[in-house]
Amino acid sequence: MVIFNALACAGLYRLPDGEWTLHSRFSQAINFSHVSGELLTLYRYGKGMGPTGILLSRRLFSRMFAVSRLYKSGNQLSGQGMILHSRRRLKLRVTTATTAPVDLSSCFQQSGLCGALNQSLQNMPCYAQIITELTRWQKGTAPDWRWLIGRGPGLTPSGDDMLTGMLAVFIAAGIPVHLFLPPADQLARLTTSVSCSYLNSARVGEFSTPVLGVMRSLQTGRDAGHALRRLLTVGHTSGADTVLGIALAQRWLQMADSRGKHARSGNNTHIYSGS
Repeated sequence: MVIFNALACAGLYRLPDGEWTLHSRFSQAINFSHVSGELLTLYRYGKGMGPTGILLSRRLFSRMFAVSRLYKSGNQLSGQGMILHSRRRLKLRVTTATTAPVDLSSCFQQSGLCGALNQSLQNMPCYAQIITELTRWQKGTAPDWRWLIGRGPGLTPSGDDMLTGMLAVFIAAGIPVHLFLPPADQLARLTTSVSCSYLNSARVGEFSTPVLGVMRSLQTGRDAGHALRRLLTVGHTSGADTVLGIALAQRWLQMADSRGKHARSGNNTHIYSGS
């Protein structure tokens, strides 16, 4: 057995040990699936890292491209004469903190469902439906996202990416999100396995490094421009859809606060002023 050291790993504690088989290969990611339906991803260094998987150097990623079966034990993967180990364990979690509004005025990118990001949120096709479902959720009823989950282009459909962005905002605001998404078994029937993996990570507060970069910039008051541009390069529209979800959730929280009806619980604070 040849031992290789990965650059980092994240979220493996949530994935079952045992056999994982090749699910799909892409230029920046290789996905493996478990018999339970869960997904484990090998990420190529340079484009960030998702919430469950292992980050590899470009050279090691190329070597793993031919691997079709892996066995997981803790943070170690093995298969085809090699062992893949990571000593650096990342916790890709959004922290609860005051968050500044995201500025979309200079974002000309197109979302998968709603057009250009820099248009008025109220004019976007999905705006009214999303606000309606968020208001239902505020009143203690599980929102019905069946019309949105799995909708739009991409391996992670646009509607799913928007929900991921919303979850990042709500978790940062300290809002319990246990009713926000359908249970995992229902979710699996509505969208792709890759998207399920990201949404199930988001429901426990874990996100990709590009999403965390934007949220942390907004939380610390730093210029979020660089982090925003990086997230916007993710996928064909995935980054844009996630950013739109962030903006929509912030707008709704601003509206809820202006009416004196705080959706969050506890003493956590946030700032939602402007657009």
